[in-house]
Amino acid sequence: MRLRSLLLRWLLLPLVVLWAIGFWIQYLRSIDQVNEAYDRTLLGSALAMAEGVSIRQGELSVDVPYSALEMLDTQSQDRIFYKVSSTVDAHMSTGYADLPAPPVAPRSDQPVFHSARYLDEPVRLVALLKPVYEGSAGPLLVQVGETMAGREALSHRILIDSAITQLSLIAAAALLIVFGVRRGLEPLRRLRKEVHARQPNDLAPIDAGAVPREVTPLVEAINAHTERQRQLNDAQRQFIADASHQLKTPLTVLKTQAALALVQADPQAVLRIVKDMHDSTDVTSRVIQQLLTLARSEQGLTLPVEPADVVEIARAATFDLLPQALKKGVELGFEGQGAPPVDCHPLLLRELVSNLVDNAVRYAPVASAVAVSVRHDTGARCIEIVVEDDGPGIAPADRAKVFDRFYRVGGSTSDGCGLGLAIVKQIVERHSGHIAVDHGSNGNGTRMTVRIPMTRLGATKGVMGSNPASRARSQ
Repeated sequence: MRLRSLLLRWLLLPLVVLWAIGFWIQYLRSIDQVNEAYDRTLLGSALAMAEGVSIRQGELSVDVPYSALEMLDTQSQDRIFYKVSSTVDAHMSTGYADLPAPPVAPRSDQPVFHSARYLDEPVRLVALLKPVYEGSAGPLLVQVGETMAGREALSHRILIDSAITQLSLIAAAALLIVFGVRRGLEPLRRLRKEVHARQPNDLAPIDAGAVPREVTPLVEAINAHTERQRQLNDAQRQFIADASHQLKTPLTVLKTQAALALVQADPQAVLRIVKDMHDSTDVTSRVIQQLLTLARSEQGLTLPVEPADVVEIARAATFDLLPQALKKGVELGFEGQGAPPVDCHPLLLRELVSNLVDNAVRYAPVASAVAVSVRHDTGARCIEIVVEDDGPGIAPADRAKVFDRFYRVGGSTSDGCGLGLAIVKQIVERHSGHIAVDHGSNGNGTRMTVRIPMTRLGATKGVMGSNPASRARSQ
């Protein structure tokens, strides 16, 4: 359904209904006004007739003046009826003897108007008392009536004139409404043309100042949706770029090793090459896993949010890496205090702890220690995750760069690909948290501190930190 048709329907239909109601009210008022005017004339005729009524020698005498009948003369040629009778002597009367009596007796100062049927016609009558001071006839009842053709003709004429005037005004109002609706919807038509003329890859926000205020929430919602689409597109392009950049080298190495194995005649040499290919496959598999995790942690992607125990998540992630630490000769410890559940992405938080611990174990020297702790900071209303190692540490100049994608500290001998801390940074920002890098408690090594606020994130429906300016830098 078109918006213009909907607006016109809701504006014009009520206007027609109001006109019909007003037409009926005007019809009733016109009848009352006509009756009031005719009743005054009828009363004047009755008063003039009453002036010519008298008792002469015990007989009722009525001298009907011409002015009394002239008052009731109309173009409709209404028929006039009258009756004068004694309120005491029922036999003393003149005029139309069977003229209907009033429903209530009039008082000396109060005439009575009423409607009735007489000679199969609707008539309007007035009755009043005429005091006499001759004889014993008592007050005289003067009744004057007329048919209602003139009243009906006048009320119909008033009604038709009023209807024509109202219909003319309604027609003018309808034209103005149609013109106003077209003018009011013009910004939307311009907006439609602007959006239609855009290129498929143009995801710039729509100017909300160019539309009416009532449409601004809709434009803002469209802009928010467009921004999420832009972030998804950027994440997809970044993932493709990262994958092509990072997988090119290991795949080339695997191909070279396979080609070298094909030309070897010594089975032991082939076995060594296959072992190297197995190790290269492990490295490549880890790179692919980290790229997928990095893609899932991108801003704008919708993931389920649920209450979770961060202590248990961190403990499980730490224990998963215990074999790796033991193989390298690194002592891995965990300490966790009770903390209330937090609305979060459990899988992403587990990946965050895994990457922090894996990074610490990889860079820690043999026979050193890595400590993981989780606590509830009631003052700051946050959950604090700390991973500390006895490794070489990170120079202050490099601390801002370690969260960039594929960045590795100079002189590092680790086989990492430089994505772990980039993943950590993005997951922290998705939870509206903060991560800090510092030296260890003994002045050596590295201390990574992550703070996740205790805010209720469920209302965001999995989309957190959607501001593109806060997107994580890649490592």
